[in-house]
Amino acid sequence: MHIDVWSDIACPWCYLGVRHLRQALSTFERRSEVSVRLHAYLLQPELDQTLEESEPDYLARTKGMSRAEVDQVLASLTELARKDGIDVDWEAVKVAPTTSAHRLVGLAREIDMERDTTVGSDTLELKVHEALQRARFQLGMDVSNPESLIAIARDFDIRGDRVLATLESQDSAGEVFSDFQIGVQMGIGAVPVFIFDKALMMEGAQPRLAFENALQAAWNHANPDSPVED
Repeated sequence: MHIDVWSDIACPWCYLGVRHLRQALSTFERRSEVSVRLHAYLLQPELDQTLEESEPDYLARTKGMSRAEVDQVLASLTELARKDGIDVDWEAVKVAPTTSAHRLVGLAREIDMERDTTVGSDTLELKVHEALQRARFQLGMDVSNPESLIAIARDFDIRGDRVLATLESQDSAGEVFSDFQIGVQMGIGAVPVFIFDKALMMEGAQPRLAFENALQAAWNHANPDSPVED
């Protein structure tokens, strides 16, 4: 079974949603037969440099909301994240382009293919994606900075020269843009979006149980002769 996911590193709902998918997949009995492909989505495609303003101020300015309204939304999100053991300091979050971060995810996927580690919940692609979001939302790192990306990659024994080569690659840039354009053409306006075997779609940061049910339903739909039981 294959799962396509559209997400952005700048999206806290993606942080929670992909995390819950990984949790559900980690105990799914057919996990060794399930692959997950992360597709880049750019919530801020016009952003081309790191900004000095805080995440709350940026959201208020670009979403047409008051700072009080933004703070209320983020307070609710903070509580949800805390239940997952994630502490977010919104004032420390760096507002920065995410294209380079998506390219690092693409490099992780390339290495998974080299190592034949493309299935299950612990692929390098999934782990690097989560590490990038941890870096942005919990550590206040600038995920557009090559030095930050090299430091994150080092934790997974990815060589710095491979990271730099990826950041300089036109093919890598084209893949990110292509993913984003496909998502837009599909009508995706908000992320995360999860598509199971091109048959079942889920949106948003659904709880782990919802993903457990979706995995079972999608598997049984695609494999009626070898269903997964409750």
